[in-house]
Amino acid sequence: MSAGARERYQASWLASLLEHAWTHAPGVRRRLEAAGLAPKDFRSTDDLARLPVIRKNAMPDLQKADPPFGGFCTVPVAKLRKIFMSPGPIFEPMGPELSGFHAETGLFAGGFRPGDVVLNTFAYALTPAAHELDESLNLIGCAVVPTGVGQTEIQVGVAKSVGATGFVGTPSFLMTILAKAKEMGVGRLPFQVAQVGAEPFTESMRRELQDAHGIMARQGFGTADTGMLAYECAEASGMHLLEDAITQVCDPTTGEPLPNGQIGELVATVHNRTYPMIRFSSGDLTVITDEPCRCGRTSARMLGWRGRADEVTKVRGIFVHPRQVDEIVARVKGVERFQVVVDREGHNDTLTLRVQLASGVDAASISPTLEAAIRDVMKLRGSVAVVPAGTIADNAKKVSDERKWD
Repeated sequence: MSAGARERYQASWLASLLEHAWTHAPGVRRRLEAAGLAPKDFRSTDDLARLPVIRKNAMPDLQKADPPFGGFCTVPVAKLRKIFMSPGPIFEPMGPELSGFHAETGLFAGGFRPGDVVLNTFAYALTPAAHELDESLNLIGCAVVPTGVGQTEIQVGVAKSVGATGFVGTPSFLMTILAKAKEMGVGRLPFQVAQVGAEPFTESMRRELQDAHGIMARQGFGTADTGMLAYECAEASGMHLLEDAITQVCDPTTGEPLPNGQIGELVATVHNRTYPMIRFSSGDLTVITDEPCRCGRTSARMLGWRGRADEVTKVRGIFVHPRQVDEIVARVKGVERFQVVVDREGHNDTLTLRVQLASGVDAASISPTLEAAIRDVMKLRGSVAVVPAGTIADNAKKVSDERKWD
């Protein structure tokens, strides 16, 4: 699709989407009216810059004020197929239309074909990624094995038994499954293609998967609120942006779009009539280029993940919010200072809650409670480290991301 054709296509569905949302999504209408805008004011995709960015950390309060979806859903709850909940909590709807996630384009570009048998290792409980990818794989013609997360020995056995040719999940979990297969002495697993996401995917990981295991692994980028926004093709030289999402790289402070080539916050408007997210910030930093790709696709490309625009941090595919740390620590008495530290061991994320305790507090008695609270609140496993007084600075971030990517 040429740049002109893409602009006409996106401007057309944007106009229709805004009219639909104006009538059926009071949250969208309130946003437009607050900015002094109406659907008729959007004549091209450039006009979106007139509307302020909406950020993920605003969604819990908006949804509390207008439950359950903040007024952004255009379909009555009784007519939805599924309702998801991400940490926050933030509720997301799955409407009656198929493939609102728009993932099949990226999956096909990454090598998935009809007849593939695919292990889907994203969590099927409450969060949408597993369900949306499951549906997209079915639309391509793939058979899906809904293994979900964990149970690596079972994952290995199932992959071997059914001859699974494909994998979707986090890259670190794929590496874990392959390591378990080696430990079990079952030989090479039949995986040929993998779609990975929800955490950074390094070139060293890609090379290891290809060279040691014969797996062509490609990554996609999306959020629970917007669906898939970008995907890698066989060339693996950046992630192509979808035509059913209008993506902008913006100044994290002002929300103003930046020229291609500059680093900024990824903001998206998605073609989803059930849940029309208009100028929704992913909170992720990236760079976009419109240089041609050798694969022949003409869409602009997102050149990797460059960090978070705020303190919200993604760990093993799950967002960790600073206020979740407050909730965890509130479950015990005697913690004077605290900080979550995210790091890496090999290909895996680690999460450690560091705490400074008041005099006389027994570390052995509170550590198990805090570890259980991490699992309950963040839906992640983490450890607790009691540190000496003065270790955690007065102005320390509640979540410190100390990971280094090679």
